[in-house]
Amino acid sequence: MFRNFLLTGIVLILSGAILYTTLLNLDPLGQQKTIALFSFFISVFFGVGAFCTFLFFFGAELFRGRRLASKAFLVAIRRGILTSIFVIAIFVLQYFRFVGILELLLLAIFLVLVELIFTSASKTN
Repeated sequence: MFRNFLLTGIVLILSGAILYTTLLNLDPLGQQKTIALFSFFISVFFGVGAFCTFLFFFGAELFRGRRLASKAFLVAIRRGILTSIFVIAIFVLQYFRFVGILELLLLAIFLVLVELIFTSASKTN
C-alpha cells in the first residue's frame, strides 16, 4: 500500500509542477500555443487522475476501515482515469465552446455506463 501511495503521490506532485510551469511560463496565445495546450491538458489529466485515485482508494480504505488489496487499487485507478477523461472532455468542449448541460449529462451517463460495464464484468468472473 505504501508503494501505491508513493507512486500516486509522485504523479500528483509532478503533474502539479508541470501545470504550474505551464500556467506561469508558457504563452497560450503566442508561438508556444501548441506546446502550452498539450502540456496543460496532459498535466490536468494526470493530476486529476492521481488525485481521484487518492480519493477513491485511500478514502474507501479510511471509511471502510479495512485494508484494501491491489485489486481495489486497480479499481481506484480505473475510476480516477474515467474522472480524468470527464474533466478533460469538459475542458476540450469548453475550449471549442460546445459545452452545455445536455453534452455534460450525456458524457456523464456514458462514463457511468462504462464503469457499470467494468463492474459487472468483474463480478461475473
